[in-house]
Amino acid sequence: MKIKILSILWLFLAVSAQLRAQQRGITGVVTSAADKQPLPGVSVRIKGLEGSTVTDRDGKFKISTKNGRFLEISYIGYKSLVLEIGSNTQFDIALEEADNTLTELQIVGSRNANRTKLNSPVPVDIINLKALQQNSPQASVTQLLQYVSPSFHSSVSGGGDAASATSTVQLKGLGVDQVLVLVNGKRRHKSSNISWGGLGNGATGYDLNSIPVGAIDRIEILRDGAAAQYGSDAIAGVINVVLKSNSEEVNLSTVESIRRRGDGLTTRTNANIGLKLGSKGFLNITGEYATQGVSLPVGNDTDGIYIGPAYGGGANTRGFDQIYTKEIDDAIIASRGIDRHFFDQRGSTNKSKDGLLSFNAAIPLREGFEIYSFGGISHRNSQFTAVYRLPGWTERNNTFVYPDGFLPAMDNIITDQSFAVGVKGKIRGWNIDVSNVYGRNAFDNIISNSLNASLGQKTPRTFNAGSYNASQNSGSVDLSRKFDKVLHGLNVAFGGQYRVETYQIIAGEEGSYSKADLSPIYTVAYTTGGIPYFVSSGSTPLNGLSPGSQIHAGFRPSNEVNVNRSISAAYADVELNVTDKWLLSGALRVENYSDFGSVTTYKAATRYGFAKWLAVRGGFNTGFRAPDLAQFYYTETSTTFQNGVAIDQVTANNVNPATKALGIPSLQPERSKGYSAGITSQPIQNVEITVDAYQVDIKDRVGNTGRFSATDTNLPADVRALFVQTGTVQAKFFYNSFSTRTKGIEFTGSYRFLLPNGGNVAFLAGANLQKTTLTKVNTPKGLEAYRYIIFDESEQARVTSSIPQTKVTLQGTYNLNKFNFLVRSVYFGSVTSVSQLNATFPKPDYYYQTYSPIWITDLSAGYQITPVLNATIGVNNLFNVQGDYAIPAPGSNVTRTPSPSAAQSGTSTGIQPFIRIAANFK
Repeated sequence: MKIKILSILWLFLAVSAQLRAQQRGITGVVTSAADKQPLPGVSVRIKGLEGSTVTDRDGKFKISTKNGRFLEISYIGYKSLVLEIGSNTQFDIALEEADNTLTELQIVGSRNANRTKLNSPVPVDIINLKALQQNSPQASVTQLLQYVSPSFHSSVSGGGDAASATSTVQLKGLGVDQVLVLVNGKRRHKSSNISWGGLGNGATGYDLNSIPVGAIDRIEILRDGAAAQYGSDAIAGVINVVLKSNSEEVNLSTVESIRRRGDGLTTRTNANIGLKLGSKGFLNITGEYATQGVSLPVGNDTDGIYIGPAYGGGANTRGFDQIYTKEIDDAIIASRGIDRHFFDQRGSTNKSKDGLLSFNAAIPLREGFEIYSFGGISHRNSQFTAVYRLPGWTERNNTFVYPDGFLPAMDNIITDQSFAVGVKGKIRGWNIDVSNVYGRNAFDNIISNSLNASLGQKTPRTFNAGSYNASQNSGSVDLSRKFDKVLHGLNVAFGGQYRVETYQIIAGEEGSYSKADLSPIYTVAYTTGGIPYFVSSGSTPLNGLSPGSQIHAGFRPSNEVNVNRSISAAYADVELNVTDKWLLSGALRVENYSDFGSVTTYKAATRYGFAKWLAVRGGFNTGFRAPDLAQFYYTETSTTFQNGVAIDQVTANNVNPATKALGIPSLQPERSKGYSAGITSQPIQNVEITVDAYQVDIKDRVGNTGRFSATDTNLPADVRALFVQTGTVQAKFFYNSFSTRTKGIEFTGSYRFLLPNGGNVAFLAGANLQKTTLTKVNTPKGLEAYRYIIFDESEQARVTSSIPQTKVTLQGTYNLNKFNFLVRSVYFGSVTSVSQLNATFPKPDYYYQTYSPIWITDLSAGYQITPVLNATIGVNNLFNVQGDYAIPAPGSNVTRTPSPSAAQSGTSTGIQPFIRIAANFK
C-alpha cells in the first residue's frame, strides 16, 4: 500500500512537470476603493478552480492559468468581484466595502485570520459540505466525511443497545473521546451515552448527526494535537463545524436511498433559509427531517437464518440431539404457520426518525462590534432490536406471554439542545470575543415487545428503563491582535474559559431491573446469653430466570447520580512570521478541574517555505483528556454472547463499593505527547500536495477491564454481592488500564483544471496509514493474578486492529454546463475481531478473525434541470462489496447461517442506489 501512495505522489509530480509550461501568468494589485491603500490577504482565484493565491503586504498577486476565463476576488468586509480575463495579464483592482462588515474569519488550529490550510504549520483539511452533499450518495454528516477524509472514521457501535443510536467520530485510529468538536470555533457538548464496541468502547463521544447537514457550510479537520489551544480531548485533533451565514437565499434538498433487497429505506430532507437582519446582519435557519427504515441483515436471503432449535427447551443454548431433532422443530414451526425467517434479526442500522432545527445569526452593533448567536434542537427516535428470544429459550422467554418468542426492541429517544451567544469586535486594535455556550444531551430508554422472565406471567411487555443526560456550559473571553511591524507579522492571542459539566442518571420502573426470584438468606447467631436469633446474610436466586427487561435492564435506584464539576482555563497563543518564508507558533494552556486538579499543556510548531512548490512543517504538542463524568458514574446491566451463549453482565462505575473492594483505583486523566513532520507543495497552479508523518503517545488510557466471573470464590464480598443483586454472572470496570503509541503517515493531493470546452475537472486523493501498538499495561497492586482480565485480549484488539489501519480515498469529478459527474473509490484495510469464548481463570479463551480489505466504489450523475432545480442519481457501493463472512469459533454453538461483516467501512449496506433533488432560490 505504501508503494501505491508513493505512486500517486509521483503521478502528481509528473503531471505538474508536463503542464507547467502550458500555464500563463497573471499579475495585479488589489487596493481599497475608499482610501486607495493596498489590501493584503485578498483571495484571488480562477473561477471554477479551488486553487487560489492571496495578495502580499503590498496588495500584489500572481496566479497562473491555462484556459481560465474569469478571476474571482474576495476579501472579508469587501464586496466580491468577478472579472473576465480575456487577453489581459495585468489587473489593477479596487474593492468596495461590503454592506455586511463582519469580523475576520479563522481556520481551526490558528487564531490568525490570514492563515490558510497550506500555509498552516500543522495539517488542516477544509471540506466544502455543500458541494460534497450535492454529488455524494451518503446523507448523514458522519458518512459524508467517512468517504472523503482518510483520517476520519465513524461507525455505528457494534455493542448495540443505546450505543447503536449514535455515530461517534474518530481521527487517526484513536478513541472517540480523544478528538474535540467545535461549532463555529466554540466547544461542542458531548453525547451523554457510553458507547460499546470498537474504539468507542466505554467512552462518550461527539454525535455530529445531531447537527442538520443542510446547516453546515464547511468542516475543518485539524489533524494534530491541540489541547494547548482548545483544552481536553484534543489529542488526535479537532473537528470544527462552520455553520452557514448566507442571507437572502433559500436551499431545499431531499435524498432517498434503498438497499438491494428493498429494505432500509433512508430519507433526509432539509430546508435552509437565509434572511437579512437590518442592513448588515443575517439569520440563517435550517430544518431537517430524516428517516431510516427497518433493515435486513446484509448479504443474501439465506444469510443469517436461525438453524438451531426454536421450540425445544434450552433453545439458543444447545443444538439438536437424538431426542429433539430438527424434523420435530421444523414440524412445530410449520404448524405455527411460519418459517425460519420469522426469527430473523435486523441489520446493522436502526429504524429511526429524526427532527432537527438549527440557526446561526449575527447583527452588527456600533463601532465595529457585532452580537452573534447560534444553536439548535434535535429530537430523534432510534429503535434497536437485539437477538431474537426464541420460544424454547426458557431462561429468557415465557411461552404463556410469547408463544412464538419475541424480538425485543429498545427505543432511544434522544433530545439534543444547544445555544450560544456572544459579542465580538475590536478595541484599540485588539479583536475581542466574549461568549457563552450551553449544550445538553439526553437519552430516554423505552423497552417494548419484551418481558422480565423472573416475573413470570405478571411481567409487563413495555418498560421505562430510565434515562440519563449530560450538559456543558462554557463562558469564554478571547483576545487576539496582529502586529504587522514585528518582523514579518506577529499574531498574539490569549483568553480564559470557565466550564461546568453535569451528568445525571434517573432510575427506570421496578420491573425493568428487578430479579423477582431472589429469596433472603438467614443465618443463626446467638446473644451473649445463648439466645439464638436470625441474621440476614444476603439473598439467592431460586429459579435462575433472567432479570430485568430483555434487551436492556433498567437503571436501579442505586444507580442514580446527579453530579457536576467545574473547569477553569487560561491560554496564550502566538504566531510569528520570522521572514516571509519562516513561521513559528506556540501555545500554552493551564486548566484546573474541581475533581482532580490542574494540568498544563503546550505546543510548538514551525513551517518554512523554500518556494511555492515546496514547504516543510512540523510540530510537537502535549495533551490530556479528562475522564468524562459518565465514565466515573455510569452503571448498566446488559447481555453479551460468548461462544453463542447469552451471558448477563454488569458494568460497575468507578465509585461503586465493589470497584473499591476489588482494588481498582480512581480514574485519572490520560496524557499524551504528539509529534508531526511533513511537506506541502503547489508544483503548479491548482495542484496541491501534502504529506505528513505523525506519532502520538498516550499514557494511562481509560478502558474497560475484562470480565470477572461470579464463579470466582476469591473475589471480595462486595463484588459477589453485586452479582446477586443484579442477577449477573460477570462484571467489568472502568480503569486507566493501558498506554499506546500510534504512528502514521497521511497524504492528500488534488488537481483541478479547466477543459477547452468549459468543463471543470477535479481529481482528489488521500491516504492514512497508521499502526497502534501497546506500550504498557497497568495492573493494580494486589491484582497481579488477574493481569489477563484487567486488560484482556479483546481490549487489546479493540485499540489496535478494530478499524482499518490503512484507508485510501480516490475521487474524480467532472462538471460541464448543466451536467456533473462523480466517481469515487475508497479502500478500507483489514480489521481483526476478537470474541471472548469464556471467563476461564486466570486467562480466558478468545477467537480471532481477520477480515480482508475492501474497496467501496460510488458513482453519481447530476443535471441542472433549471437555474433553480438540480437532480442527482447514483449508487453507493456500486459493486455490492460485502466483505468476508463471519466464521463461528470452532466448537461454538452455531445457531445461524453465516453473514458478511463489512466491519471495515463502519456500515454494511451492500449496493444502495439513491436519488437527490435540490433547489436553490436567490
